[in-house]
Amino acid sequence: MDLVSMAKQFPDMTVSIRVSDLLAANEALVRKVRIETEREQEKRDRQAGDHLIKKETARQMLGSPDKSTMWRWEQQQYLTPVKIGGRVFYRSSDIDRLIRSHEEK
Repeated sequence: MDLVSMAKQFPDMTVSIRVSDLLAANEALVRKVRIETEREQEKRDRQAGDHLIKKETARQMLGSPDKSTMWRWEQQQYLTPVKIGGRVFYRSSDIDRLIRSHEEK
């Protein structure tokens, strides 16, 4: 019986759990939610026609800013890096948005 079923069947039951087990369960839950969220975001991006661009290609499209500028844009959430197998990509929508905002100035 899983924890949710137990909670539904015995709502007033008291359970004793070690803190280390509670932390491990919490970390597993966070990982699961993060994975599901990333999958949903990827699905929405595919439906919107968004695709991933390699980091070097993105830098060229943005006028070759230096690495510290790219890092700062990531910290300011202008760009959201997508890391796959140690490689860094950016969403085309983020790149397009930065290009448009630069052209408007």
